[in-house]
Amino acid sequence: MRSACVSVGLALIASCAFADLASAQARRTRSETPVEVLAAANRDARQSPTRDGFAQARHVYAYEPGALYEVYANPNYVSTILLEPGETLADIAAGDTSRWMVSQAEGESEGDARTIVLVKPNAAGLRTNIVLITDRRTYLIEALSQAGTAYSAQIAWSYPATSGGEGAAPIDAINLAYRIRTTQGRRPPWIPTRVFDDGRRTWIEFAADIVAAELPPLFVVTGEGAELVNYRVQAGPSGQRYMVDRVFDVGELRLGVRSPIVVRIERNPTDPRTSRARHGSRR
Repeated sequence: MRSACVSVGLALIASCAFADLASAQARRTRSETPVEVLAAANRDARQSPTRDGFAQARHVYAYEPGALYEVYANPNYVSTILLEPGETLADIAAGDTSRWMVSQAEGESEGDARTIVLVKPNAAGLRTNIVLITDRRTYLIEALSQAGTAYSAQIAWSYPATSGGEGAAPIDAINLAYRIRTTQGRRPPWIPTRVFDDGRRTWIEFAADIVAAELPPLFVVTGEGAELVNYRVQAGPSGQRYMVDRVFDVGELRLGVRSPIVVRIERNPTDPRTSRARHGSRR
């Protein structure tokens, strides 16, 4: 009798296990609904801020068509979205226009008009999308509002190198006459591998194994002193690079406070203007 009971119990356990397995297989083979497919696609396309994507308070995304870019807004602050110099905004739309302020402003960058989009929610805990259509591309943005003091001060993009975009200029328009040297401290691993300009913008390239989080800020040096310069971090052909919306005679990459490492960048080092800047104040 006991043997029969054990046999029946084992049979019940096996039957339950088989039923659970069949149910799991059925769930796996069930076709996804369109809503589930959309949610998965949006999740995979969503781009969030990363620690190594910042230049000061500006977060620089790598532009990809179809990607969703997050902006963390705050009802007590205005977030800004910076477009490429010379890029014209053709249309702008937001999903929730009653609780979100989305407006356009214009700035200047070395003579080029630069469009800035201002974003501000009227409450925390909101979420909407913003679509920017320009003469060059379409940006898909997801805006989230939150309480506290954290917010996205500014987002911008780096762009793939193209013959007509923000990539390197045609080779016959490039000036490669730059001298790069360490003037203070030991030679750092992040010393630039190449610097060049096209007469309007300057590119500073680094080795492929250097990540953006390890890169130092850039200063432009003149006879009146040093000025911190804005730039964008791009993924270049052989590694990270800075793209600066201007041309300068003397620049310095500086890292550290007590024992700083300084790498000097000199354009056309035999030019008299470079010589004057070289002997100017460095601080």
